[in-house]
Amino acid sequence: MQDWKEEARHKILSEAQHLFLERGYDRTSLQMIAEKAGVSKGSLYRCFTSKEELFYELTDSAAARLKALLVRLRGKRFDPATGRREYQIFESEEVISMLLEEKYGLLLIMEQAQGTRYEDLRPGMIDMMAAKIAPMLAVDEENSLLLAQIMARNLIDGVVHILKNRLQPRDVRANLQRLLEYHTRGIDSLLKK
Repeated sequence: MQDWKEEARHKILSEAQHLFLERGYDRTSLQMIAEKAGVSKGSLYRCFTSKEELFYELTDSAAARLKALLVRLRGKRFDPATGRREYQIFESEEVISMLLEEKYGLLLIMEQAQGTRYEDLRPGMIDMMAAKIAPMLAVDEENSLLLAQIMARNLIDGVVHILKNRLQPRDVRANLQRLLEYHTRGIDSLLKK
């Protein structure tokens, strides 16, 4: 009996992940998940009490690791003299490992979390990064924040796009380094004006 439950649980999680990634949390029902997993809705409820429990089973680990990264970034001071070093945190083995190990949970959080407790995590991350970048930009305060938000959003979108393209770990690392180089050179070019 326990083997069946573990096997069903694994199949339900796998199919739920696929459906959440494809349709989003708010457009996926438990009935859809049960049908895709080939189990009855009653069997699904024996493994998971709700759609929320299922989603958080798939995302809580990624969210915890992402929040730890944000705490580290929040403590960094981004300024023209040290900006490159501060972005190197994204290139660290710890972050690369987190991106690879938590890939699907992160993609769910970043793209399909509408209606969950994580729906504000991505915008909050963008706002936090923009607040760090804006003071470095040599334009008026209102335009600095707008430009910084665009830059932060582009960086996050780039990381998400790299993860979505099923790259090998070495390719994730190389593409992430290129993206960060592009990003920091962009900031550097604005600082020279």
